[in-house]
Amino acid sequence: MNKAKFVIEISVKDPDYPSSMVNISVFKHQNGGMFGIDSSYLDQNFDDDVDPLIPDPFSTTDNVVVVLKGT
Repeated sequence: MNKAKFVIEISVKDPDYPSSMVNISVFKHQNGGMFGIDSSYLDQNFDDDVDPLIPDPFSTTDNVVVVLKGT
């Protein structure tokens, strides 16, 4: 199973609502690529003490464990 480590959280403008900002958590995949996930998705769907298992954005068949900050 692949892992991706937390790098940084950034704020970006929501393209549908330009006056709204969205926090994105950026992760470094063990294959060298980087990807971002809406931070509120992680907050709402996973406990703080759990490294979530999500579909791997670089594979059509695998999952990836995202290692959250502080863990």
